[in-house]
Amino acid sequence: MVVVYETHFGQTREIAEAVPDGARRAGAVAEAVELATAGPDVVARAKLRVVGAPTHVRGMSRPWTRGRAHAQEVGTQGEIPDGVREWLATLPEGKGGPAAAFDTRLRSPAAGGAMHGIVRGLRRHGFTVIADGEGFVVDGAEGPLGAGESDRARAWGQRLARAVAPRRTEARP
Repeated sequence: MVVVYETHFGQTREIAEAVPDGARRAGAVAEAVELATAGPDVVARAKLRVVGAPTHVRGMSRPWTRGRAHAQEVGTQGEIPDGVREWLATLPEGKGGPAAAFDTRLRSPAAGGAMHGIVRGLRRHGFTVIADGEGFVVDGAEGPLGAGESDRARAWGQRLARAVAPRRTEARP
């Protein structure tokens, strides 16, 4: 399993690291990779791809929303990096490979979520989305994560790993 994530204030990174931690507890080989270093080879070699991003203005980030977040980060200067939206556009054909999506979002239903756009992007590239996406709650735009959200991410990672684990079949006499 590879968990590819976009983060600006660190909460999405916390979730992205908790998901493979849970998967490893289920016996899977799993890692979290920040978007900037997640090339096509990283995605191609994974048995399961999980993609996560923060919610910006009720959906996936755009250059202008990342610019606003970028300006808020203490000590951050330089070019605004691409987000999951742009990264998904560069993915090669998924050929039915399994995938899942998550986002971090404010508690309010009016805040929306990035996960639905991620799911659409994965499907558009031929991936099979194997689980309902998950929205993990942050208590404010700059965090922290809601109580229990890291534990919930670990449990979700375990479920995802089990969903793609080879099934053992009993030999018939």
